[in-house]
Amino acid sequence: MTTTFSKTIQTFLSQLSKNPALLRRDAGTISSIKKQLHSQGDSNSQGTGNQVTDQETCFAAALEEGGFKYSSAGQPPVETGLYYIYQLNGTQRSIDFQAYDWVDGEKRSLLNFDLKHTKTETFFLNDGWFHENIVYVVSWMRKTSAARKKKVVEAATFIALGQEIPTDEEVKLYEELCAIKKKYNTDYKGAGSFHCYLRFANTYKCDRFTPEFTEECLDKTAKFVEGL
Repeated sequence: MTTTFSKTIQTFLSQLSKNPALLRRDAGTISSIKKQLHSQGDSNSQGTGNQVTDQETCFAAALEEGGFKYSSAGQPPVETGLYYIYQLNGTQRSIDFQAYDWVDGEKRSLLNFDLKHTKTETFFLNDGWFHENIVYVVSWMRKTSAARKKKVVEAATFIALGQEIPTDEEVKLYEELCAIKKKYNTDYKGAGSFHCYLRFANTYKCDRFTPEFTEECLDKTAKFVEGL
């Protein structure tokens, strides 16, 4: 089953990369999936506390079209197969989706995903940075027009493991900033009733995501999946 999981994931990622429109479909046409995510599979639930994005809805639809079945804390698998779970760690926390292989009542292989979407060339890193061995799926608009010409863009999907995205220079800067944040959060407890805590609200530009770099990162992700 592990071989099936790896090959299915590789095909799924390849399709997402080649067909950016998969994550840009009209969510109204797959509203049942959006409702399922929002209720976490519980028809009596009032929702997860935050709105399910169109990108998340499209991603779940693509997973199901690729052979994965929905599961949740309230709807665990009852038979061997390929499954996915939404918001594994709860709302507003890293890991938007986890795909996994369920065999004999346990997970044999799994892969975590974090989704990003932007209509420009910049997206937010909600928790400040990229995490190792999490697959980031970024929907963005690549500029295709020449310099000083009317701007023309095309939809693009970038897929990469967290550790493959930043440059060495960017990693060094982030580590320096983390040291500064740690110092201030340790040394400064606030004044009176005011308590302070420094947090990152970092962004990242997609201009590094050239077609060549995109293909390179996709290949590295595919090889990583083989080792699962």
